[in-house]
Amino acid sequence: MIRLIIALFLCISVSQADEREAWQRPGYIADSFIEIALNSEYGVHTPRLRRWEAPVRVYLSHEVGNRALHEELVDAHLSQLAQITGLSIRRVDRAENANLMMFLLPESALLGRWREQSGQDSLPPNALCLGRLQTDRRGVIRRGWVFIPVDRARHHGQLISCIVEELTQVLGLPNDSDRVFPSIFNDRSVAQLLTGLDLVLLKLLYHEKLEAGMSPDQVRPLLNGLIEELSQAGIIARAQEQVSQGALYRLLGFGQ
Repeated sequence: MIRLIIALFLCISVSQADEREAWQRPGYIADSFIEIALNSEYGVHTPRLRRWEAPVRVYLSHEVGNRALHEELVDAHLSQLAQITGLSIRRVDRAENANLMMFLLPESALLGRWREQSGQDSLPPNALCLGRLQTDRRGVIRRGWVFIPVDRARHHGQLISCIVEELTQVLGLPNDSDRVFPSIFNDRSVAQLLTGLDLVLLKLLYHEKLEAGMSPDQVRPLLNGLIEELSQAGIIARAQEQVSQGALYRLLGFGQ
């Protein structure tokens, strides 16, 4: 069944190879991190770093068909996120044991579920799939929600990218930007699986020298040293190769 959905999305384009040198530049990585981690797709009043400190436990609320397939896709991506960040991330069988709720539902149910969980009477404009974070005063993420209208996502060939992007964003990279490429956080990019740049951004977000609640002015002076550290460790040079070995890549037949 996995093979049946491969045609619904495009993997990372070969043309992205031409951009490797550009995205691997320290200044580009630093600017991308500030853009994606310190801002928000729907706007925030006080930009600050947000990330989890507690183990992330995901409950999959399944209101459509193909449960086994969707669980396999979600579990594969969660395993890669855990590997990259060092966080304990896994799916649980009971909603009361979860701090991250993921709703796979028909489009007709989306507004009702969004209203129920967010208290908002309308959906954000132009959003195919949705994610939402709840933080404490320090910026530590305490709860998260992901909403994927499966029928609409499939219609647009975006089911895989919705799973990947929304679950990654609720770890604390909540913004989208056309200026960050190649990345799942760029809606104009063809990437629907994590890219090397995305791996580097996740590594930075969960680096021990960064803390939840930091402002852009506090984060930026640290980035050059952190990026140099990743570079010296070979992480940036091997990022695309490493990310392509993730469980979801292998599941879909694109792993290296």
